[in-house]
Amino acid sequence: MLQNDPVRKLHFDSEIRAAQQSPTEPRVFNGPTNITSQPRPTQGVPRIPLPISTVEQNANRIFTPMTGYDFLTDMPSVHIEQTFELNETLTSVSSENRYVIRTPLGEAIYAASESSTENQRLFWGSARAFQMHLLDRTHQEAMVLRKKFALGSMCCRPKNLEVWIPPGNLLGKIVQSPTILAPTFFIEDGETGNPIFCLEGPDNSGFCCFCLPKETFFKVHSGGDLRASIDHKWLAHKSQFTTNIYFSDPKLTAKERALIIGAAFLLEYMYFQRN
Repeated sequence: MLQNDPVRKLHFDSEIRAAQQSPTEPRVFNGPTNITSQPRPTQGVPRIPLPISTVEQNANRIFTPMTGYDFLTDMPSVHIEQTFELNETLTSVSSENRYVIRTPLGEAIYAASESSTENQRLFWGSARAFQMHLLDRTHQEAMVLRKKFALGSMCCRPKNLEVWIPPGNLLGKIVQSPTILAPTFFIEDGETGNPIFCLEGPDNSGFCCFCLPKETFFKVHSGGDLRASIDHKWLAHKSQFTTNIYFSDPKLTAKERALIIGAAFLLEYMYFQRN
């Protein structure tokens, strides 16, 4: 059983890096001072860089990620692994899910932690509403995934998931489409609301979402061109299922890759979660 060691190490490394930052000397005034403006961060101070080498991604350039999802630039694939807690096997109520998102080399780049109520998990299972917080290795929030309670497009409000980035900007949305033959979703841009990708699952499985096999393949395309793929496979050497995202188009932006990761989490809860 996979333990939470990767998540703990991710947080521990970030705490060590934060402790190593040189403190800023406070400003001391000898007399009364009128405050004429609100304090603001010093201009030109970059975001704390991710402690992961980006040289191997593209030998022609080196860049420092300025936002949490910028590290996805030039990433060929990412792999989502769920971590399991001991209390899940001892109680009937599922705990809040935890995930580690890794690079093809196995480096953990994000730790994802679910935030939901016990009643939602007990009564609604995988259809529950939740927030998923993705933290990078500097312990800074990279993305927030928000899913509202929905039973599905055939009987109620269609299922959707929103992808937000700090300090509160909507990056995009993944919306379920009512279909019969194949599960279909649209990935919409947060600024314009226009669909930028179509996400399709295997044929003859769209009407009953519980008919999908454990090992399933989804394709992400636009304009008839395959842009990425998402599959759910069993890894024998880790004794668990993982959700794998392969970015077929190298021209995908970091924003588009982040939205595809959000789509993968929605698929994870809709088709592969049973608690």
